[in-house]
Amino acid sequence: MSEQILSEIGDSAIAYRDSTVEDIPALFELWQESGSLPTATDSVEALETRLRRDGELFIVALDGDRLVGCLMGGWDGWRANLYRLAVRPEYRRRGIAERLVRMVEKRLLELGAVRAYALAVKPEIESVAVNFWNAMGYELNPRTLPYVKTLS
Repeated sequence: MSEQILSEIGDSAIAYRDSTVEDIPALFELWQESGSLPTATDSVEALETRLRRDGELFIVALDGDRLVGCLMGGWDGWRANLYRLAVRPEYRRRGIAERLVRMVEKRLLELGAVRAYALAVKPEIESVAVNFWNAMGYELNPRTLPYVKTLS
């Protein structure tokens, strides 16, 4: 499913494709530059596992050879999740994040997903992220709270 899609944005063409192992160093750089908080799963090994498991759900956006955005999707056969949406600050507000979300959503639907959960940073930390997910049609689920435990 690794077709490359081009999208004209402003005066540059942004290309979208499945992420690869070769992208891992650039992904860490993107997350750092975009202000994504580091987590216990931020390792080369974890990303390699993710790419082996659901590689077609991990899409990157490129301006030439420069990785400028990414979104990682996950599907366990029961629930779909969206993680690590990131766009370099100077590329924001150009539709890249929306395109990434729509592409992953389409692939999740093709796999049989009915509903997707998006992990977003709390509004008191990052209100822009919450506003983005609301604009994309995602709602806060009042019935659930995310619990987390590092298993190492």
